[in-house]
Amino acid sequence: MKTLLRLLVLVGLSAGLTACSTVNSGARPGKPERPARLQIVVDVPPSMSMLRDDYVAEAFAHRVSSALHEQGLRGRIRYVDFPDDLKADVPVLDIMLHEWRVDRLGNVDCTFSAQLKTASGNRALGVYSGTSMMMWARRDWFARQDGFESAARDALSNLGARLIATGLLADMAPR
Repeated sequence: MKTLLRLLVLVGLSAGLTACSTVNSGARPGKPERPARLQIVVDVPPSMSMLRDDYVAEAFAHRVSSALHEQGLRGRIRYVDFPDDLKADVPVLDIMLHEWRVDRLGNVDCTFSAQLKTASGNRALGVYSGTSMMMWARRDWFARQDGFESAARDALSNLGARLIATGLLADMAPR
């Protein structure tokens, strides 16, 4: 009897938690979502794991977004994981991530190229690279992620200024 009662309680709790997790907590009734001023698309070199590629692309896109905000660009920046979801009237920052990995010496290298696509034309922004030392003495991979974060920040350090210098994103430039 106790096991049946425990089973029913567990089923009820899991159903309740599942229902709570499907609610969109980011949606605000009555307030529309702010329109994006820039869309980011990240392409990574193909590997044997498509799931890993998606995680890497999304992680790098979030680092790009936060770096651009830190460099003074204003407005909502939206990561687009499927090209079909792109909005035609919003500029696109197209990034090809060439590498973001540990090299033979134990340093983390981050290299990418970027291109800005707008309604008034496309502009190649160049190739960016950054390096950071991997701290192998750290206890686990979660603690070692700082090397990847630092290499990405190093590579992204000039991207915001280059975007502003194009003059194609005047509404996002800092005041």
